Amino acid sequence: MFAVARVCPYACVDDERVKLSMYRMFSVALGFCLAVQPAVAQGLGGQNQGPNQWVANCSTERGRDCTVSAMIDGDSLLGTFALLKYSVASATLSVMVDGTGQRASIRVDQWPFISTSLCTGAVCSWEPIRSAELLEEFRRGHTMTLQVSLQGDNMVGPLQMSLRGFSEQYQKALQAQQGR
Repeated sequence: MFAVARVCPYACVDDERVKLSMYRMFSVALGFCLAVQPAVAQGLGGQNQGPNQWVANCSTERGRDCTVSAMIDGDSLLGTFALLKYSVASATLSVMVDGTGQRASIRVDQWPFISTSLCTGAVCSWEPIRSAELLEEFRRGHTMTLQVSLQGDNMVGPLQMSLRGFSEQYQKALQAQQGR
């Protein structure tokens, strides 16, 4: 029979990009919800995580892992955000973004950026020694700045967030990890 060809003016290209971008944001949000859902079930006081606040949670999915995390909302109109997480069990700091990360960098206050290229998909992680340095800076500092270079010369950030509350949430996560 006859195949019907879709006549697509130039505007369809933008529609496809919007659909792809919305799909990616939905996928990252769904992944975040699935990752946080068990943590909320095992949470410390049943805390919900809103944007720009530090929260301690524990998960028992792959053994006990208590974390301190923050969803950093850079620009809610554009959907720019990052999920920054410090795992007490693995002593590792990681960031998840919407896109394929190539390099992530964090600066606390006016100290130099500490960067990593250990990126797999949307997640970039700092090796344990760098994570330990950043942990100490997070506990002493006031403000952190995060930026992530993505595939295709795109960038997330720089995103800034207060470190107020990080130390308290870290102590809760540490005590919960140790079973106290």
